[in-house]
Amino acid sequence: MSLFQDQDHTVDWGRKGSQAVVTLACLFVVLTGMKIAANVLVPIVYAFFLAVLSYPMVRWLRRRRVPAGLALGITMAVNLSVLAGLVTVGVRLLISFWRDLPHYLRGLERYSNEAATWLEANGVPDAKTTVSGLFDWNNLIGWATQQDVMSNLGSLGISTFGTLATFLASLIMVIIVMMFILMEAHGTQSRLQAVQLSGGPDLSGLLRSADDIQKYLGVKTLISALTGLLAGFWCWFFDLHYPLLWALLAFLFNYIPAVGSTAASVPAIVEALVQHGPGTAVFVALGYGGINFFLDNFVQPTMLGNRFGISPLVVILSVIFWGWLWGPLGMFLAVPLTMVLKVLLDNNAEFQWISVAMAKKKVRHGEVEMAGYDLMMNDEETIGSGASTEFPGREK
Repeated sequence: MSLFQDQDHTVDWGRKGSQAVVTLACLFVVLTGMKIAANVLVPIVYAFFLAVLSYPMVRWLRRRRVPAGLALGITMAVNLSVLAGLVTVGVRLLISFWRDLPHYLRGLERYSNEAATWLEANGVPDAKTTVSGLFDWNNLIGWATQQDVMSNLGSLGISTFGTLATFLASLIMVIIVMMFILMEAHGTQSRLQAVQLSGGPDLSGLLRSADDIQKYLGVKTLISALTGLLAGFWCWFFDLHYPLLWALLAFLFNYIPAVGSTAASVPAIVEALVQHGPGTAVFVALGYGGINFFLDNFVQPTMLGNRFGISPLVVILSVIFWGWLWGPLGMFLAVPLTMVLKVLLDNNAEFQWISVAMAKKKVRHGEVEMAGYDLMMNDEETIGSGASTEFPGREK
């Protein structure tokens, strides 16, 4: 029976509409709570995904007969070392770059004025007035000087201390929660089976998705590292002053789908423009574009296959949604969070249609198919298999 054939019964749209209104109202309440509780929920979510990413190391050590406590300690030490190294190097480079920021702003001011003059010479009226009204360069340059920034921080001492204290508290929460998740990870499948047998929900689909999320985060980390390495080499090749800083920026921002890599390229292009002129800036931009195009369209699909069947439109919308809900930190985990949401919807008979709508479509022999779903079913079958993904190489 086709999924899209005409139905024989009459749909009660009044009842369906009432259910939709109640569902939307509940969703609004939940989202409001999640936004208000972001300071608590975001560290817990990050701890969960970091634990998922780190668990293969614990499992590898335990398979080599390393005691559980020692395996956990080694894994936590590696995580803390990597985190401390990235933060230390990043902060040092940012402090150094901040000293040179007024120089780059003056260079941008000069090029913007030259561009406005060229536009007016080629028949664009009031180009200088329009360009000068976009940015107040004097205020920007004054704000960027070290003395003004330090005075501003001094005048906001209480709020700055509060922000720093919140960050440190959140970081400690992430580390502690991640450690306990790793401690409890072994035997999770048996625990979930016991929950189901005792009358609880069936969370086996969510557990299966953890393997998918683990692979996605691992591959994404590798691709991000390659992106940072190649971007840093490209910036060093064109004699930019901060290739390591731009490499770190490319590594971190590559976790944000669609827009992250583009945003990471802007500071390097600006530095190339100010330091070496438009020609070098164009080559730096082309290099970033080539790196991202090659890794995103050839290397990453080869490593992931068709395993993560989420529509590209859903990916873009998820970045916008999680960014609105939890700010920039939500954008970094937009895809993993959407994958978890898709699994939860996939295992709910009432809202499974949303999971189907989120799936990535494929065109095979002129027919449109949805990744992970068989649209041609027998009478006794239900759409999908409870999982959110399609395994590489599986043919229908």
